[in-house]
Amino acid sequence: MIIDVARAHGLDVRIDEVNETGWDFRVHLATARDGTRWVLREPRRADVAARIPAEARLLEVLRPRLPVELPNWEIHGPDLVAYRRLSGEPLAAEDPLTLDVPFATADEDYLARLGEVIAALHRTPPPLLATTGVEVSGPQALRAEIDAELTEGVARLAVPEHRAQRWRRWLADDRYWLGAGVPVHRDLSPNHTLVDQVGRFVGLLDWADAAIDDAAQDFAAPCAAFGPDGLRRLLAAYAAAGGRARESLHDHVVELAEFRRTVSLGLHGLRAGQAHYVDLARSRLTLASR
Repeated sequence: MIIDVARAHGLDVRIDEVNETGWDFRVHLATARDGTRWVLREPRRADVAARIPAEARLLEVLRPRLPVELPNWEIHGPDLVAYRRLSGEPLAAEDPLTLDVPFATADEDYLARLGEVIAALHRTPPPLLATTGVEVSGPQALRAEIDAELTEGVARLAVPEHRAQRWRRWLADDRYWLGAGVPVHRDLSPNHTLVDQVGRFVGLLDWADAAIDDAAQDFAAPCAAFGPDGLRRLLAAYAAAGGRARESLHDHVVELAEFRRTVSLGLHGLRAGQAHYVDLARSRLTLASR
């Protein structure tokens, strides 16, 4: 029981809510006897637990560098991560069945703030983050990963041929795979961004996937949530905040976002034995082909 695990770490709480949607962590919202609200993250697998120390070091490096609040872990071990809940609430909730964020809307202030946060993150010197132990990668490694996933997806997910050809052209075009990796969050979905009562972006959660990687990784989830027009506005805000938004970045992100929500999702479902993700991916591929 998570309550017993927390108690073993010196934290006495009651569980108020459990979120089962995360692939890596089961998240418990809890309240201590003194009324303090806590977040308890329970790793689902040994490989996830092994990455906890790197995420803890990453947060220590980034907390003073970003203009929003990040979790301040007070307990972290292989069986539990616990921190006091940040202010604000998620901009929108993720649908646990489709993984979409159907009611997410982004005004100009939110996108400006998100662009500022991404630009500050991407400006963080990669060697500073590399010392934390997070994954170090970049555009060429992402290119190879997507190439391998596309080959597997064509074989196992019935990817329509015209879609496969489009993604092969994307992979073959060197304009999309330039430069080196930068520090990225890699899952900037609206359900990980916290906003206050007037909608101001004030906090950022779930750094488990953070790495040094292709900058496009930080725009794929916002593109999926807000569409290509929202992406254009976000990239403009990112550039205004000092981010390097090369001309090809918009189209690169659109392809990456669509690939992730179809082929990558379907392959994850096959590997994890979660048939509903496989069915969802195939449905999206079919709809996209019409």
